[in-house]
Parts: sequence; C-alpha cells; structure tokens
Amino acid sequence: MYVFCVGMYRACSTWQYEVIAHLLERHRGGRRLGYLTGDQFEALDDRDGDDGTWKVLKSHEEHGRFARALAEGRALAAYAHRDVRDVAFSLMHKRNLGFEPLVTQGMVHQVLANDRFWSVRPGTITQRYDHLVADPSAAVEGLAAHLGLGLAPGEAAQVAAEYSFEANRRRTADLGRRLRRGGVDLEDPSITQAHDRQTLLHWNHMREGRVGDWRDRATPAQRAMLARICGGWLAAHGYEPDRPVPLSAGAIRRELAMARGSLACRLRCLSLRHPRLARAIKPLLGIAPEAPLAPPAAISTGQDIRVDASSPPNAPHLVVRTGAEHPVK
Repeated sequence: MYVFCVGMYRACSTWQYEVIAHLLERHRGGRRLGYLTGDQFEALDDRDGDDGTWKVLKSHEEHGRFARALAEGRALAAYAHRDVRDVAFSLMHKRNLGFEPLVTQGMVHQVLANDRFWSVRPGTITQRYDHLVADPSAAVEGLAAHLGLGLAPGEAAQVAAEYSFEANRRRTADLGRRLRRGGVDLEDPSITQAHDRQTLLHWNHMREGRVGDWRDRATPAQRAMLARICGGWLAAHGYEPDRPVPLSAGAIRRELAMARGSLACRLRCLSLRHPRLARAIKPLLGIAPEAPLAPPAAISTGQDIRVDASSPPNAPHLVVRTGAEHPVK
C-alpha cells in the first residue's frame, strides 16, 4: 500500500509526511520513498507493484498513475490546504522570489490546479493548515485513523511533540549549520532546495508559520491580484475574504502578469498529462522545456543531505556529504 503526502506547497505536507512515515515505520514496518514526481512513481510502481509493504512518499503535482493507484485502492493520500495568500508569501520566502515572478511563473495558479486534482481523489484525507497548527495531536489522530492504526494513549501527543514547529525549527537550523560546515554558501540561490534526505525538511523550511501573515505583507496591488486569482477558492473553503481597494495604475501590467501565470500553469499541467506534446509547444512560447516546482529528493543515495539546484530548473543535482554525521531525526 502506498501513502501519498500531497498537500499544498507550504501547508504542512512535509509535516504530514514525517508523521505518516513515523507511524508506518513503527506500526507497519513501512519505509520512506522521499519526494517522487509522478513519472518517478510510475516507474517505481511498474517495477515493484503491490509488494505488500507500506510505502510513503511526498509529491505535489498531478499524475495519472497517482489517480489510478488511488482509484484501484492500492494507495491512500493525505492532503492539506492553507489560505493561498499565506502560501504565496511563504513561497516567496522559501524560493527567494518577488511577488510578480511568483505570479508570472504560475506558482499561485499551480496551487489551485493541484487542489482541483487532489481534492476529488478517493482515499484522501484533507486537513487544514490552521487546524494542524492549533491542534497537532488531533491531526495525528486523524492521520492514524485514515491509515487504520489504533494508537496507544498519549501516543498522538508524543508524535505531535516530536514533529512540533519548535522541533522542526531545530532540525532545519541544525541542517543549515551542517551545510555551512561542509563549505556550502547558503546565500547561493542554487542552494534554496537543500534538504535532509530523511525528513525532507529544507535548511530554510521554517518561517513564522503564522496564520494570516499575508495581511502584514501584501501591498494593495498584490492583494488585488490575489483576490482575482484565488478569491473564489478562498470563499468556497471558508477562508476570510479580502476586499482590496480597486486600483487603476498598473492594471495592464497586473493583467499581463496574471495571464502569463495562468498560461505557465496550463502548460505545466499539460506537460504532466501529455509530456510529448508539451515538449513541442513550450519552445515555441519561449518557456523552458522542463520546469518542475519541487525537485525530487534522493531515494537511496546513502548520503545525508540533498541539494537540488533551482536555476536552471532541471540542473544536475549536487549531493553534499557532511562527514560521519547521521541524518537529522
């Protein structure tokens, strides 16, 4: 049985992965597969199939093989969503991007496209980021129930404490120190995806995590764009609506940025469904042939830390070894 941890970007999907992997290792002899793209999962599934073991992986974007495994009952999924406005500003911090590049690259549109795919899949539990933050023990219990596991008294609270915000902040700080000791320049933009192979936590993974942080960060123009892109989704999912002041200056530029973002997202989704067709179309539009939003983690390299170059998007991966240290637990 596979378990897919496929939440929104920056919405505790890594936390869900950590918790589910912990529970499956403890109760079912499960194992971690790390981050897999849909194509990588398809190759793995073709090779191994249902071998009777529990395996957990993290991903984000849609793929037909994910949908097929869930429809056939060979997989379960855990999804989490968050106020998309908070997601946007968290992504800006995580990927060291400005707001307009974030929009024009289609990353905000991609959040909604991914949600449309995962929110209708069978065998999927959906959790809200703000609920996870407010009551992580209850979230652990929900994930355990979805996996068919009965937890001992106090076990959910123990697991929640082991992967708490503070505990994971310590893990990411330790990872940053290990990278620096290994001679890695963390100011280098190509190092933004450096992460621990066991937990999938990145060295810059943790920010404030505050619900509603977007209110203190968004400019009037940014609020107007976010309301246009995700206002309908926010209302449908019970998030506080925003009524930004209408702006006239710069309207054409904002419209073009949103149009470019929508096109980039559509092409990315097209490339996931019809890769050969997308490879032919993208160069005609001046778009890089491949532009995954989340590079895959190492699966079995035997190394401690994975550094995925982010520019260009599919640059070769550099694996950094930090001596005899063990992966962060």
